[in-house]
This record gives sequence, structure tokens and C-alpha cells, in this order.
Amino acid sequence: MVSIKNRHTGKVILSLPAESLAGANLAGLKLMGADLHGADLQNASLMTCDLRDADLRGANLKGATFKAAGLDGSLLIGACMQKADFGEAGLAGCNLSKAQLQGAILRYAKLHDANFEEADLTGADLSLADGRANFFKANLTRSDLRGADLTGANFMEANLERANLTGAQMSCVRLAHAKVEGAIDAHGRMMHNHAVHKVAHRPWWQFWG
Repeated sequence: MVSIKNRHTGKVILSLPAESLAGANLAGLKLMGADLHGADLQNASLMTCDLRDADLRGANLKGATFKAAGLDGSLLIGACMQKADFGEAGLAGCNLSKAQLQGAILRYAKLHDANFEEADLTGADLSLADGRANFFKANLTRSDLRGADLTGANFMEANLERANLTGAQMSCVRLAHAKVEGAIDAHGRMMHNHAVHKVAHRPWWQFWG
């Protein structure tokens, strides 16, 4: 028997007659505030599940489906989410620092105010996402950011090499010390480290007149 408790009250909110949650079908369930710290949810289905404020730190979420799920304010620090599907999911205000998201799908996901500091998003699909988030020191090599809203996003010291930013909204984006070699910018042009850093370090008075 597997029991899922509320991380604040300790009250059991779901019991399943199984030894593990791996591959489990939890689609559509209300698991707000669930304590899933370190849980094995590999290949599980959590489509449209309510996981707001849940604790998923260090959980194994490889290949899991969170399509259209609500995870606003949840903790996903250090979670393993390779090839997980977060398409159209709500992840606003989530802490995903140091999470492993290689090849994950975040297409149309709502990532406003989420923290991806030092997360690995190599090859991830963030196309058309609300990516107004913190990507400080994150690895976004070969990521797909086409059409994403990146207004005010923090990519300082991030790795965006060979990322595709075609059509992305880039107003007020912070790119200081970011690696952008081989990336495609919002206008479809090839980006180079020396060009970005030259602009980033211009004295303030050169922006006038």
C-alpha cells in the first residue's frame, strides 16, 4: 500500500494498493500539497492532476506525463524529469533549481516566476511557453524556445548554445556572461558570444544620442 500525505498536515490524501507509484495512473486527481519528496513516479500519468504546492524534491519523474497539470508553487528541486511531458502545465512560481529536464516537453507551459537556476534543460522543448523565469546558470543547450515569451527572463551565465529562439519575445532579457554561440535569435540570425557580450558591456552613455 502506498499512501500520499499532505506535506503540511500529514493527513493521508490518497492510498493506492501498490508497492510503487512508478507507472501509476493518477490523472485528474486532486493532490494539492502532496508530499512526494523522493517518490518514484517514473512513467506515471498525472495529466490534469492538481499538484499545486506539492513537494517533489528529488523525485524520479522520468518519462512522466504532467500535461495540463497544475503545479504552481510546487518544489521540484533536484528532481529527475528527463523526457517528462509538462505541455500546457502550470508551473508558475515553482522551484526547479538543479532539476534534470533533458529532453522534457514544456510546450505552452506557464513558467512565470519559476526558478530554473542550474537546471539542465538540454534539448528541452519550451516553444510557445510563458518563460518569464529565472534561468541563471541553467543549461539550455539545443533547447527549443521558438515563440516563447521570455520578457525579463534571467539567462545570466546560462548556456544557450545552439538553442532556437526564433520568434521569442526577448524584451529586457538578461544575457550577461551567457554562452550563446550557434544559437538562433528571435529574428532568425545566428548568435555569437563576442557580439552579445560586447553589447552587454557597453558604457551606459553609448546608448544615448
